[in-house]
Amino acid sequence: MPIRTPAAAAAISDWLLTDGRDLVFTAMVDSFAWRLRAAGVPIDRMVVSLRVLSSSVLAVAVSWRPGEPLSFRTFDYVDRDSGFYQRSPFRVIQTTGKPLVIDLAETPDDAFGIVPELKADGYKHYAAVPLFFADGAVNAVTFASKDDEGFTPEAMAFIDRLMPALSAVLEIRTYHRVLREVLATYVGRGPAEQIVRGTVHRGEVTRIKAALMFGDLRGFTALSTKLRPEETADVLNRYFDILVPAVTAEGGEVLKFIGDGLLAIFEDGVEGGPAEACARALRAAEAALAAGVSLEVNGAPVRFGIALHHGEVAYGNVGAIDRLDFTVVGRDVNVVSRLSGLCSILGKPLLVSDVFAGAVADTPFRTLGAHRVRGLDAPLDVFEPAAG
Repeated sequence: MPIRTPAAAAAISDWLLTDGRDLVFTAMVDSFAWRLRAAGVPIDRMVVSLRVLSSSVLAVAVSWRPGEPLSFRTFDYVDRDSGFYQRSPFRVIQTTGKPLVIDLAETPDDAFGIVPELKADGYKHYAAVPLFFADGAVNAVTFASKDDEGFTPEAMAFIDRLMPALSAVLEIRTYHRVLREVLATYVGRGPAEQIVRGTVHRGEVTRIKAALMFGDLRGFTALSTKLRPEETADVLNRYFDILVPAVTAEGGEVLKFIGDGLLAIFEDGVEGGPAEACARALRAAEAALAAGVSLEVNGAPVRFGIALHHGEVAYGNVGAIDRLDFTVVGRDVNVVSRLSGLCSILGKPLLVSDVFAGAVADTPFRTLGAHRVRGLDAPLDVFEPAAG
């Protein structure tokens, strides 16, 4: 077995900071684990656990075992009160800032939640090591061994020499992911990718053709005056939980929430053009309205309207020099917004413009006449699905 020397640790650290850094994450983790074993560290299981900044996920973990595919696990925000963290070794190392090394044969099953699982899989020794990031965050990497000797002070000293380099590489990778995830959460995945690629200057806009969707709750102002602020937020969350999945399922992009309103686009495809984009938008609207039947507050139904239009918009950065919004602007955005207002006036759940109706050849629409709306010189021709 190779000797765990400072030179061997330096070689692995150098690899992490050069060639290893350039590998995809899974390949880097796999290669790092094998290099540890080649250096004489008796690991049979390694888990890298990283906290993330996400609206739905608290942390992610990737698990390595020799000769097996890597596995991933997420620790979801909705499970934050399950007690998993309180029963885990992570709490100990994040509190103390020091590694935790245990002999499983001498450790009672109730010491940590993971102990029974480790024993059942034949592991004899376990170590949890903190990974310190520059912003003060403490993440973790854990090791388990089936070797009788386990993690001796020499082996732990070797591992300790590698942690600064591993932390540095993982921090870079984590914050690249965090940047994308946070941007996607607040501005949408399409705009997030544009921003990450460098589209960050005011006036950087491109013209796109797309189906436009605008949805809003009926009577929301009156409803919100009768509810506590927390209840109002809950209604909006449940409402958007209906609309957003319907949009994303059809390849649409939610650009913004405007109070109780939602603006989304379905960009024209290279081949399908307006017909395909409008068909996707229509399917999303119908799915959302079908799901929305169950939306209620204190036993009373809550209804919303959806407007659909197709047109050309400017897509990109709009705002002040140091405070930008990545959105769509143009006359056609105004059209779909005004069309949405007619849903309440006409008592209809779904309205479309004449342009949109003309683009969807296989769906019959019936006219609801022409209506004057604020901000448009000419009356707006309004349609609804014939089955509506």
